[in-house]
Parts: sequence; structure tokens; C-alpha cells
Amino acid sequence: MASTGNPTNDLQREAHIGKSNTTSDGSVVTSADPTTSPSATAGQKLKGDVSGALKGSVGSLQAATGAALRNKGMEEKGRTKMQEEDERLGAKRGHMPVGSDQRHTTVNEQQ
Repeated sequence: MASTGNPTNDLQREAHIGKSNTTSDGSVVTSADPTTSPSATAGQKLKGDVSGALKGSVGSLQAATGAALRNKGMEEKGRTKMQEEDERLGAKRGHMPVGSDQRHTTVNEQQ
């Protein structure tokens, strides 16, 4: 039987903040991007994928440029953009992209 009442608060919140998903290794990934919500239209999801691909590419280029110029601030901003896109994809698909765990670990260098 279909419900004709108003959506519950949880459904309203999910429609506005995106989606949470438990990945195959048991970690919970949450995205604030509304395009990951199950109630998003196909157009919204496509728009989210395109903008996410651009954001990830820009972040990768920014991180590489920062590493080449030894600019830690620029490199971290790029890594943050890539991490946000990884989290969006993880929330959407239920598993993190391959290599995302290696990309976002910081290595303490001895000086």
C-alpha cells in the first residue's frame, strides 16, 4: 500500500544532504552532495558526475603542481578536492574508488 502522507524527517534530510553508505570494508561514507541521493533525478545525477569528474581532475592537477613546486598548501587543497570526490563516489556506489586509501594517507617525512 502506497503512502500518501508527508515524507518523514529522515527522508527529507536524505533528500537535502545526499547519501550515506556502508562500504564493503565496513566503513561509513557520507556525502553532502544531493546528487548522490536516491531521490535525485537522472539529470541531477549526471550533472553531479560531470562536476565531480571536473573537480577530481582539477584537484589532481593542483596536487601534482603543488608537489612539483613544493607548495604544501596547494598540494593539500588538491588532495582535499580529490578526497571529496572519492567520498561522493563512495557514498553513491557503496565502495571507495580504487587507490583512494593510498591517495589520502599522509607520510611524515624525517628532516
